[in-house]
Amino acid sequence: MKQSHDSAGLPGRKLKRLLHQLCERAQDDVRRMSSYEESATHQLRVRMKKMMALLRLADAGIETHTLHAMRQHLRAVKNACAGNREQVVQCRLIDKLTRRFHLAPKHRPQLMGAALQAPPASAIHHQLHAMSQLIERTCIESLTEEQILEEHARCYRKGRHLMRQAFETTDKRTLHRWRHRVKDLYFQSLALPQLRGSERRIRRARRLGHFLGRDQDLANLATEPAFAMRRSPWVQVINEHRDHLRERYLSLGHKLYAAPCARFNGKIMSCA
Repeated sequence: MKQSHDSAGLPGRKLKRLLHQLCERAQDDVRRMSSYEESATHQLRVRMKKMMALLRLADAGIETHTLHAMRQHLRAVKNACAGNREQVVQCRLIDKLTRRFHLAPKHRPQLMGAALQAPPASAIHHQLHAMSQLIERTCIESLTEEQILEEHARCYRKGRHLMRQAFETTDKRTLHRWRHRVKDLYFQSLALPQLRGSERRIRRARRLGHFLGRDQDLANLATEPAFAMRRSPWVQVINEHRDHLRERYLSLGHKLYAAPCARFNGKIMSCA
């Protein structure tokens, strides 16, 4: 979903069209995955996250039970290829840390996991087809730009609240929830390029999401038995790297969410 400057705002009809386009492109990703193209798997998961973020903007135009069903379909698609993606990410992270900290090959444990397999294409196609039908049945096109911007401000408010919590804790669940709200802000901002400060917000949200994602990857790696052994050099390596990342994501988070919620709300509403 690239930034678009072809209109002054994002009315409901355009938001609905964006959701349909993402669904169609996701079907193309699934077809590319049949030969196990790694980039297709990654792109498919990204599109599901984009759709999740845009659905939050459309909350006022979707009935509760329909919204729940749509999120279930998106999660099903994401989960269908999560195993493959996580294993690839972990292997790359191990290689990167091995080089960065000059660890000898004998200290590089092997991940225990099943061989990579392409996710079941027929099941994913079914989920996406059902999702497309649900999008068509909603009244998203009746949403005003003001209603959409109200949901955008609500996303910002939730992210700012979680950012403040992150300053007080290293709880993995809190950081995970914050990362989701940062991703929502990023994808929503891409769809709302006309808002004041959008370019800076997009840049910061993208980088912050990267830092939080890397921290989560490290936290997951630390739970692997081969990396959690008491005398393993990996324990120190992972902890040092996470400490360094924490300084960076807290600093960037403060910049991204510097504006109080009321001021942010007033700023974006002035663009409507």
